[in-house]
Amino acid sequence: AILRQDPGLDVDATAAADVRAEAERSILVAITDERRVEGLLAVAEPLVREPPRVMVLAKLVPDAAELRSASTWLDERRSALEAREVLARAASFTSTAPGQELARLATDLDVDLLIADAPDELLAVGAPDEQLTALLAETPCDVALLVPREATPQGPVLIPFGGADHDWAAVELGAWFAHAEGVPLRLAGPAARPEHGRRDASRLLSHGALAVQRVLGISAEPVLTPPGEESILEASRDAGLLVVGLSTRWHREGLGHVRLRLAREAPPPTLLVRRGLRPSGLAPRATLTHFTWSIRP
Repeated sequence: AILRQDPGLDVDATAAADVRAEAERSILVAITDERRVEGLLAVAEPLVREPPRVMVLAKLVPDAAELRSASTWLDERRSALEAREVLARAASFTSTAPGQELARLATDLDVDLLIADAPDELLAVGAPDEQLTALLAETPCDVALLVPREATPQGPVLIPFGGADHDWAAVELGAWFAHAEGVPLRLAGPAARPEHGRRDASRLLSHGALAVQRVLGISAEPVLTPPGEESILEASRDAGLLVVGLSTRWHREGLGHVRLRLAREAPPPTLLVRRGLRPSGLAPRATLTHFTWSIRP
């Protein structure tokens, strides 16, 4: 059909113009390892489709000698996305401080979300290095670090939910992805421990579910598990994506034992989410502050 120049392959110019007109918001995909780009796009592409957004691909290289090949490779990726009717832009430049440069780029472009690879060093030691610390500390929007697996996200989205700030950001992002992909959304919390005088987390999970219904009109299934990471690992076995909010003390304590083990061992691709100061991807464009949930634990 391509060789025959079949008219059926032509992109509707009017439809493309409509997408461009509507796609005023964007997400930034920071690529550090070309071998992991498919995993990043598997998460990012549904997010820019519903509703339409611009996907900005960025690749920073340490040496000018790599700039030409990086630009060519990025343009090929951008063209492939455009062929799938995803509005995409691409940029590459040299940098010796990629964390700070990506934070500045996210600020300049006013993006709704920054998605990047979770560095191998983070999973090795459980704490961010200098550049990742700069990225997390200085980026004004929400940041999601992807721990990829061999499989792409297919199936329910699971979110361990404790009601902290970054947990709410994880709910926002997980609900956004579940809505875009049309897959179930599950919120997990600890089961009751009567011997310790503790009730289960169902009330807290219902708060998250109500907020998601209010914003997206989708339901969130509560999942009560025994306390500890073992039960979350077990619950994630049939999930397509695990979304975990960072600790509020990430800059002092790193991932912490539980989150580190989930990042290392959970079967599905895992997103580690840090809440930003800017409105999230679910916030109305007209808002001037981060989308805030009225219900708190």
